[in-house]
Amino acid sequence: MRLLRTPTFFLVSVALALGACSPEADDPPTTTTTISQSSTSTTLADDAEPCSSGDLPFVSDGLVGAIGAADGDATTVTQIRWEPGIECERIVVSFATESGAPATSLGPSGVTNFGFAGLIRVTLPEGVVATSVADMLTDGALLETTYVVRDESDALTIDLHGSDGVPLAARAFVTGSPASLVIDLVRDPNMAAPSGAAVAGTAVVVTPSSGPGLYPFIVSAYVQPGLRTVTLQLSSGDVIALDRTISLDGFTDAWQSFETRVDDGPGGQSVLFVGQVDPNGRPIDGASISLDLP
Repeated sequence: MRLLRTPTFFLVSVALALGACSPEADDPPTTTTTISQSSTSTTLADDAEPCSSGDLPFVSDGLVGAIGAADGDATTVTQIRWEPGIECERIVVSFATESGAPATSLGPSGVTNFGFAGLIRVTLPEGVVATSVADMLTDGALLETTYVVRDESDALTIDLHGSDGVPLAARAFVTGSPASLVIDLVRDPNMAAPSGAAVAGTAVVVTPSSGPGLYPFIVSAYVQPGLRTVTLQLSSGDVIALDRTISLDGFTDAWQSFETRVDDGPGGQSVLFVGQVDPNGRPIDGASISLDLP
């Protein structure tokens, strides 16, 4: 299972010593996975270890960094590149300006490690309003899937989901001219295995996590681009105690996030479903979470 409510990020002013960060690896592509307009790719670094240098610390939980310039010209996510290594994996995000030229700087951004969920979240600046990338499957030893998500306020985030049961530590920095956001990931042997998000073809549920729960709880999730509605059901046995339809804007460029509160429902062993249903209300594609409720 995976994810709950998406916390609101307050970007703090942090002075990061970026001069010691590792340089971008040479990237002659060996394999390319196209999601949208050749917007994603996988590249093996020359030394097979993309983040083997630099002294920027890796963070196991919480704020990884408040990064970016006070003002930036980046307006569009154009590419997400994955660089696998032996003990480290790197994600490089590229940007363009409003005119389509490569961006020279990225505005204020935040990177947070939600250790409990095995999730690294990038909060992009207000100026980044479009994306050519919706998602990318990497299926790496550390990183499994990356989603670009548009929230209910129209802001964009990037969610990096770790492989099942892998606790992650991350560091992040930006480069300029052209602008890119670099996130390095390593396994953290001192952290417990994360619960992870519940991931399905049409839906990703961050919270609640499977297991014991309490009312009320917040369902924090996102669904695939283009959908206009999503169904939330809470059932106990064969009885559907809650059947709620969530309206969406139908954005086609990114996954669409939503949050909804569940105040009451069945007790004991229950199943929360988020996804698509048939005309008779039976689930056909979505994420299911097992809950033990009072």
